Amino acid sequence: YPKGAGRVAFSNQQSYIAAISARFVQLQHGDIDKRVEVKPYVLDDQLCDECAGARCGGKFAPFFCANVTCLQYYCEACWASIHARAGREYHKPLVKEGADRPRTLPFRW
Repeated sequence: YPKGAGRVAFSNQQSYIAAISARFVQLQHGDIDKRVEVKPYVLDDQLCDECAGARCGGKFAPFFCANVTCLQYYCEACWASIHARAGREYHKPLVKEGADRPRTLPFRW
């Protein structure tokens, strides 16, 4: 992980979505009281959650949608079809960047 980053495991999907939606959580332990930003970590070597590689020749999915209505990895074909739907056109794909830092990618149809 990059310097200053950590990993959190959630006990259930509802807690994860609440943390991602709030974007920040307050951590308290002993005398420490810290507000931290919660962002999804973009993993390498993930198949598309929509087609499992069927629409992209088995290639790994380059895009991750961090919007709470998605929270999935997508190949280019599935990103284009899913995010052409009303209400999802404003979602921005995250891609893995050097030093394990995800970046937002402008996507044009």
